[in-house]
Parts: sequence; C-alpha cells; structure tokens
Amino acid sequence: MNTAGPPGRDGRPGPLAGLLPPWAAGAEALGPGPLPWLYAEEDEQLAEGVVDARWTEFATARMCARRALLGLGAVPGPLLRGSRGEPLWPAGVVGSITHRAGYRAAVVGPADATVALGIDAEPAVALRPGVLRRIVLPAEHARLAALPSVPGLPWETLLFCAKEAAYKAWYPLARVPLGFHSAEVRFHPERSAVTVRPVAVPPVPGRANSRPYGAAGPPESSSRAGSPEPAPADPLAAATGGAVAPGGRVAPGGPGVPGDSGVPGSPAVPGGAAGLPLLEGGYAAADGLLVVLLTAAAPRRHRPPPRTAARCASSRS
Repeated sequence: MNTAGPPGRDGRPGPLAGLLPPWAAGAEALGPGPLPWLYAEEDEQLAEGVVDARWTEFATARMCARRALLGLGAVPGPLLRGSRGEPLWPAGVVGSITHRAGYRAAVVGPADATVALGIDAEPAVALRPGVLRRIVLPAEHARLAALPSVPGLPWETLLFCAKEAAYKAWYPLARVPLGFHSAEVRFHPERSAVTVRPVAVPPVPGRANSRPYGAAGPPESSSRAGSPEPAPADPLAAATGGAVAPGGRVAPGGPGVPGDSGVPGSPAVPGGAAGLPLLEGGYAAADGLLVVLLTAAAPRRHRPPPRTAARCASSRS
C-alpha cells in the first residue's frame, strides 16, 4: 500500500491521510478514478437496474474498503451487507465507509484498538437556516456563533457531517435509531479536531430529532448511492436546497440513518445514548469537500500497525 493518500486536484494528498489514527488503515478515491469491480456476492446484493453512477460509487467504495483491509493484513474477500445495509466487516475488524459523487473512502482498525469508527463526507456548502434549527442543540448553536470564519468551511455543514459520522460509529453499538439531538458536537479549530458526546434525549414522534429507518433505506453512507433499495434524497442536497436524487425522498424523521460500521455491541434506548462512547477525531476541508473521521478509544492489546492511507486501485487485491 502507498503510505500517502491520493493526490487532490492540486497534487496534495487527499483529506484522509491527515485524519487516520496511528493504528488505522484507510483508502480513498477522489474524482472518477479507475474502473471499479465487485465480487459476484457483492453485486448480487444490489438492486437490479441500479443506475451506472450509483453502481460505480458503491463499487469504488468497496474497493477502498478492500484496500484498507489489506493495510491491516486481512485476507481480501467479498464485503457483504447486513440487514440494514451496514458493511459486515471481518471478525476482529471495525470499519466505516462513506461515498458520494467525487469522493469515496473507507477506514478500518483492529477491534481491540477501538470499539467504534465513523467517517462521513459532505460538500462544503451552507445549510439552510431552517435545517440548522432542526439539528442543532442550544449549546452547539452558541459555540457555532463563536467559531472563527474560515473560507471554504461552513461550520453548520461540518456539524451535520460530524453528527452523520457519529451515527455511523454508534449504530452498531446501539442498534436503534438515534436523533440529531442525541449527539453534542464540539469543534477545536486550533487543531482541526472534533469531539462528539452522546446525549440521552427521548425520541419524540414526528420531530426531526427522530431518525426512523423505514423508507430511508440502508445505512451505506450519507448519500446512500448504490443502495439495494430505492435511494432517498441526498441529505445535504435536501438540506441545502439541491436537487433530489431520481426516485429518492427524505425520510420524514430526518435526512439519514446511522451506520457504516460493523461492530456488535450492547443495546441503547431508542433516541438516547445509553452505553455509547465519547467519540474523538478530526476534520478536513479542501477542494469543496468536508470530511470527518471519529473513533472511540479502547484498550489496546497489541502493537498498532503503521498508519496508511492508500489510493484505491482497480487491480484485484
């Protein structure tokens, strides 16, 4: 594997390289990239007639996941989906995937190095004020107002991105829907870091804080391209007034579903935060893209592998 991420549009490394913990391995793909492929078992889990663009995003994300797994020394093979669309990682591995137009990434780590991983990527465009009011906690709102202005970094959208990454990290532990108000985000701009604290908030039917699964489909990523069920609207497209994906719609309780990690855990109360870990990580903003990577610390019983971020390749590996 390469020891640096793929180059961005100006030749710099991709955003993932600077976010990986020392025990993690990851891979990302920016832009069109090489022609992807899937194992037959993976392809069979996709809906018939899925459009080419969604198939390509899904396949490229799966290729990134395989490259990341190679960084841990895992034997490559089909990465299938669970009943909610979550990736079924090999035993002893924690992982997370994100994919959207122009960017796909996967991060994995040993299960004895962390109990949770969550990654999310969103376009660096501003949220509509009405959407922000639905997802932000009062304490978060006050902190957002005090953050410094940074060109190309809409803090409100980064808040959305961090909450999506948190849902992906927490869902395998909670196994129940969580609300926007179940996560309290705090940014640390002096070191491009973020922490997310679980907040016990009872679900309220019909409120935006409730994030039911239902027609929202499986938790493959925040954009859910290539999902085996009809894809809803892209959450950020809906939140910012962008175009709705063909045939898609947003679930009434919120723009997305948690997931993209694969670690079983103890149950939590619906909409609450019982037993969920504090998440820590970092964020990157470049080339019109926001990326957040979150992890939860766990006792380490081995020497961590070197940090690697690879460019996804089309060779069968």
